[in-house]
Amino acid sequence: MQSSIINISINRFFTNLFFILFLSFSGLFFSQSFSQAPTQKKHVKSTLLPEITALNENIVYKTSRKGDSIKLDLYMPKNFSAEKTPVLIYVHGGGWIEGNKEIHADDYVENTIKKLTARQYAVISINYTLLNENTHFPLPLEDTKDAVRWVRKNAEKYNFDTNNIGLFGASAGAHLSLMAAYSPDNTFVGSPDLSSYSSKVNYVIDHYGPADLNKLFHTRLGTIPVSMVKMISKKIVDLQQGLVKGMSGYNLNKDQDRAIEYLKTISPVTYASTGVPTLIVQGNQDKIVPLSQSKKLHRKLKRAHIETSLLIIDKGVHSFSTTDKDTLDKMTDQMVDFIVSQKK
Repeated sequence: MQSSIINISINRFFTNLFFILFLSFSGLFFSQSFSQAPTQKKHVKSTLLPEITALNENIVYKTSRKGDSIKLDLYMPKNFSAEKTPVLIYVHGGGWIEGNKEIHADDYVENTIKKLTARQYAVISINYTLLNENTHFPLPLEDTKDAVRWVRKNAEKYNFDTNNIGLFGASAGAHLSLMAAYSPDNTFVGSPDLSSYSSKVNYVIDHYGPADLNKLFHTRLGTIPVSMVKMISKKIVDLQQGLVKGMSGYNLNKDQDRAIEYLKTISPVTYASTGVPTLIVQGNQDKIVPLSQSKKLHRKLKRAHIETSLLIIDKGVHSFSTTDKDTLDKMTDQMVDFIVSQKK
């Protein structure tokens, strides 16, 4: 019986082994980084959006505990009406340790902003505290929730419609968006200047986001046995421990139970019963965050009777970098339709 359980655990581990192998062969140890995103060609900042929107860049929305200014970019409709403007907050990916609020040219996020501002929506792209060896959760989550609170604090100044706020994130940003949308309003409170405002949102859009961190990082196996993967196993063990330490602050080898319990508290599936309407979008060839993560979240939301849809992009990989423009254009139309459908 025990042997059978071990074999099942090993099989589950190898199902997603590519995730860790990818990082291992890329040399992305935690001491340097532990990004989940593959290396891509150099991105170019969007020149279209400054032309077609009223753009206000580098607005400081809070000050970190270390005294650093954390900023956002605000894209407003260029010819907006007197009606209050609904808001979508975009949270970038980058494995929680890299990336920024910059919107890139010829990217589906750029296209989404273009379509939404044409529909009289404001879109906000935020920076947040990035993790390193000494900086852990819940700091980036506090920042994400504080961005929502900032919208409410500044509603009169920018004519925001505080009854219509949504979150949209990609990869690690999707994880942060889901957690911010699902977790109770009085949890993960960050800046005292914003704490009196609500962080509640109407809906969330999840693009290939981690939903169950213990499953993703295989923490219940403990430290992965060296014999399982022979020559490269030491790297995999180091990476697994680095990933867990970066998220939780706990050493998986010494504090397995505490690490598992903490990762549970920052996993969106834990909060599915208090979720909001959720559009989940992921490719069926994603080797970095497995599709099983999205499917599990989708099932949990349905069981809790939370409105949810799972849009699977055929042959889609992480970041949709190989997906053709026609498919991406259709996908962004579906996203915009979902957003508009949630308007109160």
